[in-house]
Amino acid sequence: MIYLRFYYFVFLKSFTKPENPAPWFSALLVVELSVFFLIAFMLLLSDRYFLDGDRAMFGYRGFGILANVAALYVLYIVLAKNGKSEAIFSEFVKHPMNTRKNKITCWIIWVALMLLPMATATIFQGYIA
Repeated sequence: MIYLRFYYFVFLKSFTKPENPAPWFSALLVVELSVFFLIAFMLLLSDRYFLDGDRAMFGYRGFGILANVAALYVLYIVLAKNGKSEAIFSEFVKHPMNTRKNKITCWIIWVALMLLPMATATIFQGYIA
């Protein structure tokens, strides 16, 4: 759980700017997108047509939207509800885990999780038209 909180902290710290009224929400969306891309990658490995309407294992788009909203709500309860964002922020500001190398690793994980489903779908010949 500490790794999830640190992952959230990295994005929370980068989105904490005066022009952003709710940095906790921006960071929460990035973490939720990471979860979505990880699930999409795993589903693409198990069923290459999981997004294709007629042949899909999960053919209903509404199911995907509801799953994302449910994941966002669970992450909100775990990471942001009742001032948990401030507690996580203050916990990791001086934490020994808060190094430049670990922050760069979190950004690399986010980019890799975003690119892996697209690369996998491309490998499955012609899935992305």
